[in-house]
Amino acid sequence: MKCLWMDKVCKNEKTRESMLAGVILIVTLAFLVLIIKSRELSIASVDIEKVINAHPAMREAIASFQKEVSDMQKQLDKMKEEEKIKQQQVMQQEISRIAMRLQNEAMDKVLKDVEKVARKKGYKYVMDKGAILVGGKDITDEILAVLKQQEKTETEQKKVDVSEMPMIPVK
Repeated sequence: MKCLWMDKVCKNEKTRESMLAGVILIVTLAFLVLIIKSRELSIASVDIEKVINAHPAMREAIASFQKEVSDMQKQLDKMKEEEKIKQQQVMQQEISRIAMRLQNEAMDKVLKDVEKVARKKGYKYVMDKGAILVGGKDITDEILAVLKQQEKTETEQKKVDVSEMPMIPVK
């Protein structure tokens, strides 16, 4: 049984072209929607301030900075008044340089860890949560979980089992 409607539609050349253009348009739109959806999934956001504050590298940088400033202060306390005044300005510049160096080193480690989690989860782009108004998946908690796991692993590795240490004979 032949469909009369299709015969009439297919015989008209303009109608065939219109139908073909419609099909192409629908396929193109479907393809664009898939591209947009796949790109949407590849963008993530992170509360970078929260990650920085929780990152062990930043805590280490702060502790190191405090130690270096304390050491400088001890040196300054040993000096005579005339020397103190001259050295204070030099030490302030040195403190600023140390702070910048430690902060940059810590930020490099933070960004590497964020990148590692993003890559593992399949995100191509990670933006600060404050920069995104709508969209993107927040992966802050995932990054914090990875940091906690890393810290736990490092703590366990630092513990030394003394039962396996060689015995040193005492005379």
